[in-house]
Amino acid sequence: MRRTVMVERTLSVVTRARVSMSTRVRGRAAAKANAVAENGPVPERAFVRPPNAPKDDNTWRNMTILVDKPKGYTSFDVVARVRRLSKQRGVKKVGHCGTLDPMATGLLILCVGRATKSVDEYTGMDKTYTGTIRLGEGTPSQDADEAVNEREPWEHVTDEALRERARALTGPIEQLPPMYSAIKVDGKRLYKSAREGVEVERKTRPVVIHEFHVERDSEDAQSVHFSAHVSKGTYVRTLAYDLCKSLGTTGHLTALRRTKIGGEFDVEDAWSIEQLAEACGEDPSKFQKRERGATGGGKKSQKKKKSEENGKVEKAGNEKVGLITRLVGLLKRLVRFGVK
Repeated sequence: MRRTVMVERTLSVVTRARVSMSTRVRGRAAAKANAVAENGPVPERAFVRPPNAPKDDNTWRNMTILVDKPKGYTSFDVVARVRRLSKQRGVKKVGHCGTLDPMATGLLILCVGRATKSVDEYTGMDKTYTGTIRLGEGTPSQDADEAVNEREPWEHVTDEALRERARALTGPIEQLPPMYSAIKVDGKRLYKSAREGVEVERKTRPVVIHEFHVERDSEDAQSVHFSAHVSKGTYVRTLAYDLCKSLGTTGHLTALRRTKIGGEFDVEDAWSIEQLAEACGEDPSKFQKRERGATGGGKKSQKKKKSEENGKVEKAGNEKVGLITRLVGLLKRLVRFGVK
């Protein structure tokens, strides 16, 4: 008798949970249908170049733009600022088509709304960069985001040797990803292991260096300027590091700028963040990145509080899912042993 009552209660809980989930799914579908009815069909994809802002709010529902990422911003920082503009127009989805390191500047392709489904069209394109290498000084990250931790003689490097070794690195090559990268090995990001002082074994990856031109600075012999046209997945800082190692020294990037993606997209056609904000009728200064602590403790406290609240909601949801899972497991065990 007790088992029968327990099974009936378990079935009741599971049924209510399934009905609740089904109701939420139907609610989301209805919301999407209402959005389409209210805003009309999704427009054709628009490619918006400066200085003209998107024609109307509807354009944001399927739009591609180019942004010139400033130094010190992450790619997500740029996405977040464009999302602030898009959300005011009823569009939440914004994605970029190829990460740039914080130290780097230059071209990011951003897809907004329905255009985010086309991100893969751009991520596989070749990319073109310019930059500067510092001979004889190495860093753990192979760029200026980390402090110099090794020094080697560089004075023996001639201009001819620079050009010859750059030519040798042109074409299909195998490249070892740097420790300071977002690649996962055994489920863990490499940069996290690097910050813990752990060297992880990595596998080389095939990439193609279409062009790699170098030229020594006319006033500072320790600095080498370059341009590189490379395939998807190439780490340009590693290319620079490998060049230095092949010359019997070390080195790191002190500057990097992405100038082109594919043969069509050029940084000359890109928006600055402030320019885009102003074109959309916003105060450009509110879209600039502030230094840590510049906004005071109030905003940080609010963000922390909101994060804690979101964590509590997520925890409660996980607990509910766990309860349902346990109840279903109990029901299966009761059925297996038979209910009398």
